[in-house]
Amino acid sequence: MNPDRRFVGSVAAVVFVLLAAFGLARFRPPLPSPLTLQISLPADRPGEIEPIVITGVPGAGDFLLVRYVDKNTVVFAYDCWGVGGPTSPPVTVEPGTWHTLQIEMPSLSALGGIFAANPGRLRLRFDGQTLLEAETPFHRREPGQVYFAQNPIHNNSNPAFHGVLRAMDGRSVRGAGEFDFSPERGGLLGWVTHEPWQLIFAALIGVAAGCAAMPVAGWLQLRPAILTAPWSDRSAAGHRWFLATTALCALAFSAVSTSGTFRLIYPESFGNFYEYQAASLLQGRLDVPPGVLSGEAFVVGGKHYGYFGVTPALLRIPFVVFEVGFGQLSRGFMLAEFVASLIAAYLLLRFVWPLARGPAAVPPVWAVVLLTLNAGLGSSLFFLSSRAFIYHEAILCGATFGLFSSYCSLRYLAAPERRWWLGALICGTLAVHARPPAGLFALALLGSAAAVTLVRTYRSRPASPLTGQRPRWPEGWARHIGIGLLSVLGVLSFNGQSYLKFKSFDGAPLKYHVQYNAARLARIDGKNFHPGNLHRNLDAYLLRPLWIFKPTFPYVFAGDPAPRPYPGAKIDVGEPILGLPYAMPALFALAVLGLTAAFCRHPALRPALLSLGLAAVPLTLALAAAIATSHRYTADFCPFLLGAAACGCLAVDDLTRRWHTLVLALLGVLTVAAIYLTVALTLHYQGGNVWGVPDKVQQDYQNLRLRVDQFFHLPPHAPQ
Repeated sequence: MNPDRRFVGSVAAVVFVLLAAFGLARFRPPLPSPLTLQISLPADRPGEIEPIVITGVPGAGDFLLVRYVDKNTVVFAYDCWGVGGPTSPPVTVEPGTWHTLQIEMPSLSALGGIFAANPGRLRLRFDGQTLLEAETPFHRREPGQVYFAQNPIHNNSNPAFHGVLRAMDGRSVRGAGEFDFSPERGGLLGWVTHEPWQLIFAALIGVAAGCAAMPVAGWLQLRPAILTAPWSDRSAAGHRWFLATTALCALAFSAVSTSGTFRLIYPESFGNFYEYQAASLLQGRLDVPPGVLSGEAFVVGGKHYGYFGVTPALLRIPFVVFEVGFGQLSRGFMLAEFVASLIAAYLLLRFVWPLARGPAAVPPVWAVVLLTLNAGLGSSLFFLSSRAFIYHEAILCGATFGLFSSYCSLRYLAAPERRWWLGALICGTLAVHARPPAGLFALALLGSAAAVTLVRTYRSRPASPLTGQRPRWPEGWARHIGIGLLSVLGVLSFNGQSYLKFKSFDGAPLKYHVQYNAARLARIDGKNFHPGNLHRNLDAYLLRPLWIFKPTFPYVFAGDPAPRPYPGAKIDVGEPILGLPYAMPALFALAVLGLTAAFCRHPALRPALLSLGLAAVPLTLALAAAIATSHRYTADFCPFLLGAAACGCLAVDDLTRRWHTLVLALLGVLTVAAIYLTVALTLHYQGGNVWGVPDKVQQDYQNLRLRVDQFFHLPPHAPQ
């Protein structure tokens, strides 16, 4: 056998075995429904309330309790935290004797992401007599959050049951965890039967790991050479400085997103939707359980949907399958996406240099550090660290895939005969299903690259040596037209998914949104986009300096574009915003240099810059016509800005030594300003504006403001 194939197969087998062992070790058979127990009630407990089955956590728990009326009479009661529940009629019992208890309790089967057949049904049978039967509210629980004969989460009963609970085979049932009520359903056969997705994904991940093993092994062999190469080696130095700068940016991002705790596995407020969406996808559906989306739900036919795309959910499927961190992954995923976006920006920079100056050219260290710092600390990508919730993750995920799609599109533009367009199409479609504006830019860039390539090949058609005439169509014309059409289909795939959810091609039909009543819909004509918003929103994103200066830390704040009248504008949500030239001055300046100086000086870059410019048009129009504006939406422009800024670094490097030093110094000042502005806006948004942040984080921010103002001898201020 080929040694390479043997190595790949060995890696795949090892990964498969490890994942299978991990899943099997954690496997517990699901609780049967109904759950049948035997119960022996104690004597002499009149007036006491004791737990039978408790599920959930403090603030989100459900309780099945028994209350002793007298020595021979009890009642059973169900209590949903904060709501209450039904109580059974009195039951006559003989203390110390065994009775049969059959329990159907919603939260016993309502684990995170699982759709039960009758999600709210409560039924309790005692010795064959139905005591409770009702549709009740309930809380979903995580594995292990079930307690028998104990109540550790609330003081609405005694902490323990003084009688005895046992399974039908006579085993005592008491304490926390998923008891194995059906031993025959456990073991390897039970795991394969009840967790087929774990087996399938163990195999798929094993194959993927094996396929990735060879290039990773090659990179590991090169790594010592990169780390030990002399500093005069510009390529190795660029890698080292990129890694160091990225580490600094990632440290700052994780510090802010975790409020200084660096806890990446954490149940962030409004951050669990994508896990539920992943679980529903595994069950062949697009809706999620009621309550998951709260005030952001679209209710169609009694089912609850989100307008958010499925890409972040797709990335979570392996974690959901192996039951790792359900509802606690948003911080970790956002950090990974942030680092990936910096890698994509670096790839764009590494692509531009040899394209303009020859295959051996590499960007200098200053360009690597400058672009990475501005992408990582001086752009709205960092602003998204202010809250690790669904809105910000959608934008960051879209920007990340948009950047990788942009890189692949530009590689396709430079080498049309290769298959870079396929990576651009896949990443662009994933970007659309994470954040439609970012995906719109990415796929518009692929379509523009295909059009530019088609025009370029058409104009350079070689003449026939026999007739001296050029062919009517250039070679490969159908391929480029097909790529352009596929990019359009990639954009429309989001509308197709919307039709599956809403029976409407509108990505977010507001008439189904739980927050939109008739009056609110009437103010915006029930639409998400209005041409009358163009003037106002273009001012907000590009033209008006909406910063506000105050004599209190952080001294610069984002403003509201609303005070100036804009006749015809229909805005539903208008949050404070600081436009691209003012919030990201260094990145914006580099992008302008790329679109002007680099375009004029380097003909090899013109197709790429022309494609970037064309692709930015639909993105800008979409955001400018939208009924909502927010500073976080400025991150949608980052793939375009970073692509153009990479060319801008080349334009700076073209300057004479004197001008190069002067312009680089100016860009350094703008970079410092961009970092300060971005950090200031991020901290103020996290500590003063956005909902869902713990009180301690907000109080720490106000204390920081007070300490800084006192240091500069500024008067005390009221919280803002």
